Amino acid sequence: MNEYINCCGLNIRKVSITQLLFNKTMLIAYVLLAIGVIGWYEIFALRWAHDFVNNAGVIAAAGHLEDTKQIAMALKEQIFHLEHIEEVNKAEPWGIFVSQYTYLLYGGSALIFLTALAELFHVKIAPKVAAAFITFGISMVFGGLVSIATDLANQINIYWMFLNPQPQSGMWLMLPLYTVYIPFTFIEIYFLLTNNREMARKIAGVLVILGLVIDAAEFYIQGLLFNLNDPRHLWTDIPQLWIYFLITGALTGVAGAMLYSFLGLKDKPYYEDTMNLLIKAGLVIAVLTGLYEVVNYMTVDPKWTSLIVSGSPVATMFWTWIVLGLVIPIILWATKNKTLAVVGAISAIIGTFFMRQAFIYGGNVYPMTARVDGLGPQATGIYNLAEITPYAYVPAHTMEILIVIGCLGLGIAIYSILDSVFAVRDVNDNVDH
Repeated sequence: MNEYINCCGLNIRKVSITQLLFNKTMLIAYVLLAIGVIGWYEIFALRWAHDFVNNAGVIAAAGHLEDTKQIAMALKEQIFHLEHIEEVNKAEPWGIFVSQYTYLLYGGSALIFLTALAELFHVKIAPKVAAAFITFGISMVFGGLVSIATDLANQINIYWMFLNPQPQSGMWLMLPLYTVYIPFTFIEIYFLLTNNREMARKIAGVLVILGLVIDAAEFYIQGLLFNLNDPRHLWTDIPQLWIYFLITGALTGVAGAMLYSFLGLKDKPYYEDTMNLLIKAGLVIAVLTGLYEVVNYMTVDPKWTSLIVSGSPVATMFWTWIVLGLVIPIILWATKNKTLAVVGAISAIIGTFFMRQAFIYGGNVYPMTARVDGLGPQATGIYNLAEITPYAYVPAHTMEILIVIGCLGLGIAIYSILDSVFAVRDVNDNVDH
């Protein structure tokens, strides 16, 4: 029997260092993080310690400001021309890091959104699983944020977001969004975990409604961010892109919640009810997602859809998504068998990752040979984008794949620590509406 310390209305579990940092879940996280560290080391060594970057003698030899600028461009071009390293390739500015970001962040955020919605409508099982699901969701969000932070060429430049605010920009809006979103999610978790149930009940409705509004705002801003990429017609032609993000994120989130329930809640008396609810939700969301994909590819510029469906390596991602992310889960969830449902969930978890890849790589797939005619690098021919035909695609480098694995490890580690300290799976076993 675990002992607890009461602090600020929370029961904090007394755990040893071994229990906290060396339990089975943490050991899995460490393995994944160790794999990621190899990738992070390689990528930051490339960015900060490459010969072309730190050749101070060449820079000093320029003598004049304009010459220095030209040499700086030349040095940068050397980095851009490192073949087979997708994250610094000019033909495809967004790649697997952004795919991982949208996969984990949208999945985690949608799970938080759906849990709040279940609380709002007093779904019977919601109070028992809400703390666990929201904690699981925010852990996914952190994994996604680390992925996008890695994508930034120079993280130090974030200070310009404070010095030069651009509220009309979707990219800038992410700063105030996550400044509010993450603390608010932890406030939600606090009131789900607090032993002051009376106080929690009094403000539960307000918290749930605010949570839903903030979650919806997050997806709207994400849609705005992609919609600003005018030349990328896949990202601008999809109707109500933010709703597409929410629905597809919900598919990832519900599939993740099924697997989580199987691994962490199987011994609970409410496991059957939880799985039944998730299976029903998964079926509805998967069907809606399938219908949305049909509409998308009737609406999006055919130059993009033809390459995505059959004319490029992105087609493999797309059809893997359709089969693993939609067809197999729908068939298995329709059986209502719990074991098959878990298999369907694993299939959906894998499939929706390929969906995010198809979306990101698909947005880049049509060559941008004349984005800014007569200006900058387009005029000088530095980028040579006209040579990238019939499609623009650079596969992820090994170091990037290692980092993606590391981000998963980080999310698992964050969840494991929160669960060890606050017992998020157990604390509300006897709570009802």
